[in-house]
Amino acid sequence: MTLDLPISEIRQSRAALRDSEALYHSLVDQLPMCLLRKNLDGQFIFANSQFFEFSGKSSDEVIGRTDFDLFPEELARKYQADDQTVIANGEVLDKVESHQVPGGGGQLRYVQILKTPVFDSARNVIGTQVLFWDVTEKHVAETALKESTALKRAIFDSALDCILLADQDGVILDVNRSTERVFGFQRNELIGCNMDVTLLPPSARSRSQRNRENYESDSEGGSMLGKRAEIPAQHKDGRVFDVEMAMQPIPYEGRTVFAIFLHDITERKRAEEEIAQKNKDLETLLYVTSHDLREPLRAIRSFTQLLSDRAGDKLNDVEQGFLTRVVDGADRLNKLLEDVLMMSRAQRASEGTQLVDAKIVARDVIRQFDVRIAETQGSVKIVGDLLEFRVDPRWLRQSLFNLVGNALKFHNDGEPPQVEIEAYKSDCDSVVGLVVRDRGPGIAAEHEERVFQLFQRAVGRKVEGTGAGLAIVRQISNRYGGEAWYKPHIGGGAEFVITFQR
Repeated sequence: MTLDLPISEIRQSRAALRDSEALYHSLVDQLPMCLLRKNLDGQFIFANSQFFEFSGKSSDEVIGRTDFDLFPEELARKYQADDQTVIANGEVLDKVESHQVPGGGGQLRYVQILKTPVFDSARNVIGTQVLFWDVTEKHVAETALKESTALKRAIFDSALDCILLADQDGVILDVNRSTERVFGFQRNELIGCNMDVTLLPPSARSRSQRNRENYESDSEGGSMLGKRAEIPAQHKDGRVFDVEMAMQPIPYEGRTVFAIFLHDITERKRAEEEIAQKNKDLETLLYVTSHDLREPLRAIRSFTQLLSDRAGDKLNDVEQGFLTRVVDGADRLNKLLEDVLMMSRAQRASEGTQLVDAKIVARDVIRQFDVRIAETQGSVKIVGDLLEFRVDPRWLRQSLFNLVGNALKFHNDGEPPQVEIEAYKSDCDSVVGLVVRDRGPGIAAEHEERVFQLFQRAVGRKVEGTGAGLAIVRQISNRYGGEAWYKPHIGGGAEFVITFQR
C-alpha cells in the first residue's frame, strides 16, 4: 500500500528540514571552535566557518576531500586511525594535540580534540564529527604550573631543615624529606596527623597550639611567628631531642596555613655543653693560676728582693743584675697572670647591666691617672657631652682605663701626651660609644688588627705592658653587643673607638 502525502505536507516537511539545517548551520558557524563532519569513507561532508578561517582553505578545497588531501601523510594516518577507533567503539575521543599553524613559520599550537560518532535514526554509525579549539594559552599555563609545582616540590624536598605545612588546628598537610629523616616517620604516616601530638612531647604541645591560636588575635601574629625558639621534639621511637622552631603563615589552597621550620640542634647543644664544660675547666685552671701559682711567684720575688737587699754589697754588678732580672721577671709574670684573669672575667661580662653615664665614668678614670699626667705634663680632656650606655660600669671603667693608659704611654718623644675622650655616634640609633684620641705615633697599617689580639703588641719590650689591654677592651665591647677598632687620627695620632648597644 502506498502512502500518498498531500503536496502541502511534503512542502512543509521540506521547509522544516531547510529551516532545521539553516538553524544548525547558523549555530555551528557561531561556535568559537572548529567543527567537521566526515562520512564512513573519511570524506569531509561539512565544515564550519571557524575551520575555514583556521585552515586558510575554502569550502571547495575541503568538502569531498579526505585527511590525506589536507594534511601530511603521517597526520592523515593518525586522524583516520582515530576515526576508526571512534566508529568501532562508538565512544567519544577527548584529548589535547599539538599542531603547527599553517603558514605560521612552524609555530606550535595546542588544540583540544573532541571526536564523536554520528548516528542515523536507527542508531547506526554513519560517520564522525570533530570539534576542536585552541587551548595553547591554557596548556602553556598548566605546563608552567606543573613545572613550577615540580620545582617547588624539589626545593621543598631538598631543604636540609624540616619543613611542615599544618593548618590552624595543627593537622599536618605536607612534610618534606628532611622531616621523614629527622623524625623517623614516612610522609604518609604524618599527613592528617596532629603535629603537636605526633612530633612534640607533652611539655611543648600547648605552646605550639597557643602560637597558632594567637595568630588572628595577636597583631604581631603570635609570640613565635617570624621568630626562632628552642623547643623539645619527639622522634618516632619516643626519643626527645632539641630543635629550633620558626613559624610563618602562608596562603595555601585558598586558606591560611602555617609553614613550620624545624632545625635539629642536637649536635649544636652537645657542642655547647662541651664548650661550657671546657670553660668551666678553664675557670678552674685560672682559679688555680690566680691563687696557687701566684703565691710561689710572690715568694720568689720577695726572697729575691730580700737577698738583693741583704747581700747586695757582696755581689758584683753582674750578679746584682741577675737578681734584678729575677725580680723584674716575677713582676712581669704576675702582670701577665692578672691580665689573663681580667680577660677571662671580661668574657663573662654580660650580666648586671645598668644605664651608666659615661661622663661620670670618664672623670673617675682620669683621676686615676693624675700622677702619670703630672709626671708627663700631659692632658686628658672630655670633649663635649658623653652618652649613656647600658653596661656594667666596672667594665666600662676598665675599657676606658686601658685606652687612656695606652694613650698616655705611647706618645712622641719630647712631646707631652694629649688625650681626648669624645662621644661616638653611629648611623644606627641603637649603637653608641666612645672615641679615645691621642697625638702619639699611631699604629702601622699592618698592626691595626694585630694589636687587638691577646699578648700581641706593635712595639717591643722597651715600653711596659703585656699586650692584653686592647684584647680586653674588644672583649668587653663584644660582650655588650658592640665593637672596638682603631683608625688613624687626621694630623697624626691614633683613635680607638668602642661601641655598645644603647
